[in-house]
Amino acid sequence: MMRRPGPRTLAVGLVLAAAGVVVVAPLIMMARTVLTEGAADVGDILTAAGLGTAVRNTLLLAVAVTLLAVPLGTLLALTLRHANLPGRGALRVGVLLPVLIPDFVLGYSWLQAYGRAGFTDDLFGLGWEGVQGPVGVLVVVTVNAVPLAYLVTAVGLASRSEPDVERAARAAGANALTALRTVTLPLLRPAMATAGVLVFVLTLATFAIPQVMGAPAGFSTVTTRIYANLVRSSDPAAFVEAVTLALVLVLIAVLVVAPADTVLGPRLRMARVASTDPAAAVGRPAAGSWTAAGIGGYLLLSVGLPLLALVASALTRSAGLAPTPANWTLDNVAAVLTTRNGEALLRSLLLAAVAASLLVALGGCVAALERTGPGRSLGSLVTLTLVLPGSTLAVGMLIAYGRWIGGTLLIILLAYVAKLWAFAHRPISGALDRLPPGELHAARVSGAGALTAIRTVVLRPLSPALLAAWLACFLTALHEVTMSSLLYGPGSETLAVVVLNSQELGRVGVTSALSVVLTLLLLVPAAAAWLLIRRLADRAGSRPVDQELAHVG
Repeated sequence: MMRRPGPRTLAVGLVLAAAGVVVVAPLIMMARTVLTEGAADVGDILTAAGLGTAVRNTLLLAVAVTLLAVPLGTLLALTLRHANLPGRGALRVGVLLPVLIPDFVLGYSWLQAYGRAGFTDDLFGLGWEGVQGPVGVLVVVTVNAVPLAYLVTAVGLASRSEPDVERAARAAGANALTALRTVTLPLLRPAMATAGVLVFVLTLATFAIPQVMGAPAGFSTVTTRIYANLVRSSDPAAFVEAVTLALVLVLIAVLVVAPADTVLGPRLRMARVASTDPAAAVGRPAAGSWTAAGIGGYLLLSVGLPLLALVASALTRSAGLAPTPANWTLDNVAAVLTTRNGEALLRSLLLAAVAASLLVALGGCVAALERTGPGRSLGSLVTLTLVLPGSTLAVGMLIAYGRWIGGTLLIILLAYVAKLWAFAHRPISGALDRLPPGELHAARVSGAGALTAIRTVVLRPLSPALLAAWLACFLTALHEVTMSSLLYGPGSETLAVVVLNSQELGRVGVTSALSVVLTLLLLVPAAAAWLLIRRLADRAGSRPVDQELAHVG
């Protein structure tokens, strides 16, 4: 008599099948394309004129952003843990705002704010010539990466801090800086290293900001070079070069992510739960009001003014006019309120919601399975497509499945699942690390069935993390543009694609209005979900660390 497969076997089969469809198959088809259509030209591709410059720019950008974003994110996490910092709640929300702004919108808003004839130039005569070029790209990509570094280090601070040891160091005569250097930072090193790996890998694959801010000034990266080749996809040599360069980025990702998961993963998993009550922060923040003002000034320059410039551009009658009330109009806003845009919005919401729901289920399965020997490589596997440029991942999907589902919402959905799987897996995995393993066993011993034990012991305390993972996937999918712009067909256009097409047509006012609408679509559900996450954390009787994470996220 055949034994029915158990839940674990089914979960393994589901994860492997999903990984095969959205991760392995596209990569294999891309490799096959290079081997069958351009094997003899790989050497020429890797030595092509301009490629060395693009590779150097990519690596230097990734290193520079990592060296800037991780210390900034860590400093913000350490500063914002002080309960007596003025305006701490508002500052925490402000630090995370770049996560909710599409990266191509952030880059476009910086050009509107600080570029020639931009917002600050029109009002104050203060323009920044270098905003369009390598320095501008570095600054804006760093601004975009700081929230990720902040989140990772804040989680590490919440789960690894030792306030008693810090207090002991202070009682023994150490000043606040010495206690930070000798106690807190050594405990944070695994989290900081993880933040560095994530920022480095994601910067390798960043496309929108270098394309919007760097390409017009002649600053090229591997991803913008890939995009340029895909634009010439009718040329077989250009297409093969694009796929080859993407596989090079995947190889770099493997070399960075796999060792990091192996070395850092066990160090990040804690068997204990640290205290994160407000008193955990040792010492009072020096010059608290000045510190809050400094963070507020950073947020004003990096997010506030660019968003204000975007709104001003959306309300100004035409490009080149000063953004004063005399030149304001609602024509640009009215121009975006069309049936076509409404249908694109509904498609975007549907795709994002379905993708987020699938990703939370798949991410939870990987988080559970990777705690055993055979499953430990799954976390690294689903991270591979995170570093793959969206444009090339879209090409991989087209090569693998385009003949059957090309131009449909389904192929866009598969691309979203492939690209964002790690977004769901990582926060759920971190939350599982904080669950005492004995509770589930105790529930089973007390007579609870497997599903009842999971529902009451695992899912209830995990609900804030599950909702946070769903929200991260939903918001990221809602503003995804690179893959959607290559995969959409008649009747499958998303709102982000509408914005990109408008920008390429040079419609400044309409593009700004669409960008404002898209940003509001992200901010409103994010604010509602944030409040719900905090409520769930309180209602579930979360441990201190989970309550802290609810405040952080």
